Amino acid sequence: MSATYLHVVGCPRSGTTLMAEMLVACYPHEGHSEHEETIFKVKPQASGLRLSKKPNDALWMAPLLERDPNLYVIAMMRDPRSVICSMHKAWPGMYFCNYPVWKRAEKAITEIQAHPRVMVLRYEDLVSDPKGVQQRMEDIFPFLQRSHDFDRFHEVAEAGEDAQNALGGLRQVDLSRIAGWREHLPRLKQQLQRYPQLAQDLITHGYESNNDWQAQLEGVTAETFPCRYSDSSEFWKHLEQKLRFIGKRRHYFRDRGL
Repeated sequence: MSATYLHVVGCPRSGTTLMAEMLVACYPHEGHSEHEETIFKVKPQASGLRLSKKPNDALWMAPLLERDPNLYVIAMMRDPRSVICSMHKAWPGMYFCNYPVWKRAEKAITEIQAHPRVMVLRYEDLVSDPKGVQQRMEDIFPFLQRSHDFDRFHEVAEAGEDAQNALGGLRQVDLSRIAGWREHLPRLKQQLQRYPQLAQDLITHGYESNNDWQAQLEGVTAETFPCRYSDSSEFWKHLEQKLRFIGKRRHYFRDRGL
């Protein structure tokens, strides 16, 4: 019997760490990544379930899913306002992500969302209804055999330091961070002014029905803050990534006999 690989992807700060830690804590498995591990470094195993997570691997999933019948994917989506206004404990004094990074992930996830071995999951649904999400996940991925409920994962999880930094601490899921962007309006206004298409994305993905929410930005002065990702064009960086992916994909298929 061949192994099953369940890989979590999505834009950084979209709940990928939370999802991965829930899976590790709540489902028996034969191997998992300690924190982040690109699918290209996950070693093939003879049998059983292997859990892994790498947010930006969302960009490379489509061709892998096409050829690898043992690969399953959970793709996390989150309100882009929350993503671009989120901070990471390991990167103090700066925001972690920006709109172009969110948009690249969104486009990649849209490309694979109809695949039968892919579950697209909103962070907001996960924290507001963990039990319902867990049942839906088991319906999509019947190989998951539950040992613990998602809403109590924090009681059994053994997250490492990197994961706890990403999570901001190990605790029960709650709704406190769904609209945390309201506490970062100068950052949000700067991103909206630079990337006005963000407003349409909110409507497209059902986070808003119109642009009335922008009234909250009236009188707010846009400010440019340090960010781990640059707002400048990264064309050459992305081209280099695509070229490296060609080689990584070749090794992936070879190692798995595909």
